[in-house]
Amino acid sequence: GADYASLEDRVSALTTKDPNKLKVYTDNYDGHCLRAYGYFKDQMPDIVNTVKSINSIAKKYPKLRQKSKAPTFLLTYQGTYHGLMHNVGLSEESAKSIENNYHEMYKVSDDWVKEKLAKASKLGYVTCAFGLRVRTPILKNTVLNNKYTPREAKAESRTAGNALGQSYGMFNNLAAIEFQKRVLASKYALYIKPIALIHDALYYIALDVLDCIYWFNKNLAECMAWQELEELKHDQVKLYGESDIFYPNWSNSITLPNKISKKELKQIAIKGKTLYEENLKNVK
Repeated sequence: GADYASLEDRVSALTTKDPNKLKVYTDNYDGHCLRAYGYFKDQMPDIVNTVKSINSIAKKYPKLRQKSKAPTFLLTYQGTYHGLMHNVGLSEESAKSIENNYHEMYKVSDDWVKEKLAKASKLGYVTCAFGLRVRTPILKNTVLNNKYTPREAKAESRTAGNALGQSYGMFNNLAAIEFQKRVLASKYALYIKPIALIHDALYYIALDVLDCIYWFNKNLAECMAWQELEELKHDQVKLYGESDIFYPNWSNSITLPNKISKKELKQIAIKGKTLYEENLKNVK
């Protein structure tokens, strides 16, 4: 199997050009730490605004880092402080503070989405990945962001806003199709079979032979690295995925880095299998 590395987050950073989203990848910030600092910095007086200091939140304030995850997910998909109160269980004061801090941190991407939705209110659709149009008939000719905006129009704007990022899940299909072409043209045509695609992950059955797994790892990584859409081109922030061997069952994943040699792959696989067997003995 293989998962894209933070596909939606990377796409959002690349399409919106939001500096606070891009610097997670260009400056090597831990994204969860960066957002925890944005939400709760008053609770971390020893943390200053540097990469090293903010990334240290993972060890110094792991609970606050964990606490930042649910609000970020909800607010990313057009949620509000009401959702933070009802779904996450925050007080009104805390929910409003986090919502304000989130939108202050990601003002550039917020403005980008607002611009897309303003166009949708005139055109009746938003344009997503690969030219996909998501129709917005309720939004058309509706004035957004005031007290007279119908509830249904607000709901449709959230759906359209989410589609702007989630539609790039089609990269998974693109990679799978290109990879299948390579499989069918190779000597492994009968030995590598697709099982399922799940949003940003691909799953296969493959022959348990070193040459086959090496070919699988190399070629699937190449297919998942495709990034030729104009809005996603960047000299530093790249799309990619890494493969896992699930052996002897789904509970044990052995990650295979990209561009490794056959010798390295064999060593990683043996080590992963050995660790699994040792853990199994300890459990028994």
